[in-house]
Amino acid sequence: MKFCLVFLPLRIRKKALERREEKIIVDRACRQETLTYEMESHATGKRPDNPTDLVEEGELLLTLNIFYPVIFQKHKDHKPYQTVLVLGSQKLTELRDSISCVSDLQIGGEFSSQPDQAPEHVSKDLYKSAFFYFEGIFYNDKRYPECRDLSRTIIEWSESHDRGYENLQSVKMEDYVFNDLYLKIGFPYLYCHQGNCEHIVIITDIRLIHHDDCLDRNLYPLLVKKHWLCTRKCFVCKMYTARWVTNRDSLAPEDPCFFCDVCFRMLHYDAEGNKLGEFLAYPYVDPGIFN
Repeated sequence: MKFCLVFLPLRIRKKALERREEKIIVDRACRQETLTYEMESHATGKRPDNPTDLVEEGELLLTLNIFYPVIFQKHKDHKPYQTVLVLGSQKLTELRDSISCVSDLQIGGEFSSQPDQAPEHVSKDLYKSAFFYFEGIFYNDKRYPECRDLSRTIIEWSESHDRGYENLQSVKMEDYVFNDLYLKIGFPYLYCHQGNCEHIVIITDIRLIHHDDCLDRNLYPLLVKKHWLCTRKCFVCKMYTARWVTNRDSLAPEDPCFFCDVCFRMLHYDAEGNKLGEFLAYPYVDPGIFN
């Protein structure tokens, strides 16, 4: 009888956790369906308040699929994580500014000794260089003085030997609109930022806009589909989204290990804020924040 009394609460807790996981799966599926419907329909047939922002009849409308970075092995062969509509008269920089990627929000550095000193500036504020590659031309973002020509190394590499890539060009992204480009439907192109974060870009459709489309120019580039990502929860509380990731952590059973801010500080620091044990700590940005 004593044996049963000791382990009864554990069995009840296990069943409760199993029911909770089942409910989370069902709720997540419902949220994904709701999100997909809302994104596809929220701007259908929308007209602008200001007549000057009305998209003109005969305007080209392009549908682009933006895929996960190539370094994300888990997702690179799966569905795109963003589908965007752009107007033919829009500049390439407008598409570049509309693409959301978790690598733009990363904070570089190791902060186990001083977690409160993690800077507020994210990578996108510090490293603004980027390019699109379409049909032998690199369209580099040169809007800011600190922007670099990321394609220069590739062009020099292609010219150093006979590699079969001839007449590669580098131009300014901000000087071109989509109507200026020669594009192939279904052909994989490239968007590169943060030095080496590479996204495949595929144009799936080019057509004339019609009255059932969103006709408010200010809403383009228009995000119409987004892949839902599960958020990574804290290893300790299993409730809150991870904010920190540790390596070589003497207090953690896994490497790497993920923690919310509260659990991270309670486990790794004493009341005076002194570091306990040996570990490396890095700010973590969860891809699920884009949900």
